[in-house]
Amino acid sequence: MSSGAPDPQSGGASRTTLVVVFATILIDFIGFSVLIPVLPLFAERLGASPIQVGLILSLYALAQLLFLPMWGWVSDRIGRRPVLLFSLAGTTGSFILLSVAPTLEWVYAARVAAGFFAASIGTAQAVVTDVTDASERASGMGVIGAAFGAGMIVGPILGGTLATVSPHAPFIGVAGLAGASFILAWFALPETRPADADPPRWNELGRALVPAPLLVFFQVHDRRIATYLGLFFIFFTSIAVLEAMATLFMARRFGKDEVDAAFFFAWIGLFLVLTQGVFLRRLVDMAGEARLLMIGIALMSIGIAAISVVPNYPTFFVLGAVIAIGQGISFPPFASLFSKACRTEQAGELLGQSNAMATFGRVVGSVAGGWALEEHVGLPFLASGLLMAVGLAVFLLFRRSLVDGLE
Repeated sequence: MSSGAPDPQSGGASRTTLVVVFATILIDFIGFSVLIPVLPLFAERLGASPIQVGLILSLYALAQLLFLPMWGWVSDRIGRRPVLLFSLAGTTGSFILLSVAPTLEWVYAARVAAGFFAASIGTAQAVVTDVTDASERASGMGVIGAAFGAGMIVGPILGGTLATVSPHAPFIGVAGLAGASFILAWFALPETRPADADPPRWNELGRALVPAPLLVFFQVHDRRIATYLGLFFIFFTSIAVLEAMATLFMARRFGKDEVDAAFFFAWIGLFLVLTQGVFLRRLVDMAGEARLLMIGIALMSIGIAAISVVPNYPTFFVLGAVIAIGQGISFPPFASLFSKACRTEQAGELLGQSNAMATFGRVVGSVAGGWALEEHVGLPFLASGLLMAVGLAVFLLFRRSLVDGLE
């Protein structure tokens, strides 16, 4: 960037930067959610079995798991801007590859590439950390949550609509969105990494390539950081059960299909956007981050567990709204508290590791939820709600050490 670039810490530049970050993360989430209604059928036409469809989804998640910390480390070393530009360009290419895939091997390669380039979400979170002060951090992280919610609204509907045009149209559409986001970032995204921050040494790159679950297991981090990373795993394992098993649950309990599932996830996304985009800042001012986190996790625990005994289809949607509100008021404050616990020179790496733990939770939650569903149709949600309650208990037990000096 030229020396005349706007200061990313100034008000106007900060808002512009958050808009670009929102667009970047939105593309990542749409790229994931657009595939929910279309990828299984697309892969089946290429000869995929259900197990192979699951493998395709797992490869994407595993690529994110492996490379999230690395991208964060690279952004701490060379800056946020080049990492995000590279990510958007690669995402564009991965969906172009998927749109022309003639065999399953091409689909595998495209999804690995998509997971590799989408692993920059930790870098996007680091940008939010760079351009917001402590008092604005939760609402800044709400930008990420709002992008997730918008992606859950737009993605499935976009995928289903474009698939009526052509089996390849959803992938071409996401490639076009990613390309547009790349152009926006090229012209509007400044470098936000603090100029006075000490870059990590090259000999520390090896640690960034070790999967975050192993780092936590061997207690490489201090206790507070390790506890936060463990909570990322717990919370996202629980929410992954809902994401992975809701469609099968709706089919077995209410006789619904993929279109109904798309509307359910769009319903959740709508409440996430409203909660995080409209009410979150005021709620943080009223209750504080830690208290809001606890209220939100309690709502999610109750809402998810209640699905196991939901009496009818309309009540299922009511519980979806409760879960979405809980997620909307808890996850941004949780991410904000964690970002404040990270030292500036390690923010990119640690935020990348937190997303790696979340991705690992999604992998475990999906597999465990599938096993539980085979035992009983309501068991995945009962177990998931209880696991969310365990996470809340851990936060309450270590609350003083987790939030001391951060609020």
